[in-house]
Amino acid sequence: MRVKDFMKKEVITVEPQTPILDALDVMKKNNIKYLPVTQNGELAGFVTRGLLRDASPSDATSLSIYELNYLVSKMTVEQIMIKEPMTVSPDLPVEDAIWKGQQHSVGAFPVMEDKNLVGVITQSDISGVVANALGAGESNNKRITIDASGKRFGYLKDLVQLMDLHKIPILSLIGIERSPKGNWFIILRLRTEDASSAVADLKENGFNVTDVT
Repeated sequence: MRVKDFMKKEVITVEPQTPILDALDVMKKNNIKYLPVTQNGELAGFVTRGLLRDASPSDATSLSIYELNYLVSKMTVEQIMIKEPMTVSPDLPVEDAIWKGQQHSVGAFPVMEDKNLVGVITQSDISGVVANALGAGESNNKRITIDASGKRFGYLKDLVQLMDLHKIPILSLIGIERSPKGNWFIILRLRTEDASSAVADLKENGFNVTDVT
């Protein structure tokens, strides 16, 4: 799975000279929290709803509310935008985008290809990928968690063969490493409403099933 499979391709942008109140209005109307800033067709910056809301004149504490509102109305996106935002490629694996966002506390990335803005991917888009892989909100499948710490090669093969015997389709299989290394969980998502017989068979064959939801 790559960024291009989940990014928003119809990108709404603003220009550096856009008043911040207008940029906020664009976000509200389109229910978005991030706006790429472009100039002459090129990415010039990135602005978030938080930056826009927090924007205020730097030394205006002695001004009246009317004067403050006037000054804010004159501020432009260029004054508060992130001028060299972190970007990702559309071909970047989505798990690498997740890691990059966590490492740098970034909630959204402009997606660039050959210096062209081709999309935006947000934390919400990425969390949707994870939720989909885990089957969140779906009533017609089951999730089985297995403690696979220290298991041998061929463990997954045996697991898949057991599911084949029960004729239960595997929708996703995720391995999550625990600390220390070598200890890990398997989360198995199955297309079935009743996994009881499969779970019993797993346990009988030495699989350490820790949870079924």
